[in-house]
Amino acid sequence: MSAFLIYVFVTSITPGPSNLFILSATKEYGLSGAKKFITGVLSGFLLLAIISIFCLFILEDFIIQIENFLKIFGFLYLIYLAFKTLTSGKYSVNNKIYSSFKAGFLLQILNMKSLLFFITLIGAFIIPSTNVQPLIYIVITVIIGWACLIIWGLLGYYLKEFLNKYNYIFKITMSLLLLYSALSIYI
Repeated sequence: MSAFLIYVFVTSITPGPSNLFILSATKEYGLSGAKKFITGVLSGFLLLAIISIFCLFILEDFIIQIENFLKIFGFLYLIYLAFKTLTSGKYSVNNKIYSSFKAGFLLQILNMKSLLFFITLIGAFIIPSTNVQPLIYIVITVIIGWACLIIWGLLGYYLKEFLNKYNYIFKITMSLLLLYSALSIYI
């Protein structure tokens, strides 16, 4: 169980597309302004957990068949997000993206880091464990994942002045991290 907890925490707290966009959203619009977006990401995370259990136990062969498509789509989407982040104005960082539940939800659902996270989680920890119910693993995973996403939101909110002072460097850094996330799909 300790290896499982370490895997879930480390994977959830390290930078990924959802974490980075939550950080940016709260930096630009505060916690209340980014609330719908954050709720969308959290809901998408929960749905991915539920779908992952279903897919890996019921649709394993289908998932294997569409894995390359998912990778290509996720790669292209992350490249697009990196470009939009880099080219946005100081306070116009995709206001529509950060203000809607739908955008946060879609970002999370299309997040290859999360998809690979759940596939690895189920393959490495849930399937081999015969003495613990899969639901317990998923509940713990969702709680830790949500906590880590909220931590990123709080960082954006409380570091707003610092991040605004170095906005150009921040946008370059965020774009490069998104590009790294895209490239890591194939590494």
